[in-house]
Amino acid sequence: MFNFISLSVSNVATLLAAAAFLLGAVINASGRKTVREEFVRYGFPWWWCRITAILEFLTAVLLVLRPTFAIGVALGSCIMVAAIIAVIRAGDYRRVPPPTVFLLLLITAAFIQFTS
Repeated sequence: MFNFISLSVSNVATLLAAAAFLLGAVINASGRKTVREEFVRYGFPWWWCRITAILEFLTAVLLVLRPTFAIGVALGSCIMVAAIIAVIRAGDYRRVPPPTVFLLLLITAAFIQFTS
């Protein structure tokens, strides 16, 4: 019924990216006070953590379904670029590495999937 990616060495980057987005979704969906305050500090409304959680969960699902992999990469990349821009605009440079690592992981997964 569903065409999931296989559990193979060539899919490690994709699976790690999906897991990272799933973890991000869980953290943002928790809506803890520190999470809400961080979103506000970066210029978003406090409830934007819930929207981000939905988008991150959707990204994780799209990444592991072979027909929607490219859409997952595009959505995840948009989320991470927006996060990087928001963090830089707020001057919180110590928070730049996590979304940058997520983005690089997505780029790596895309490169591997599209060249094999």
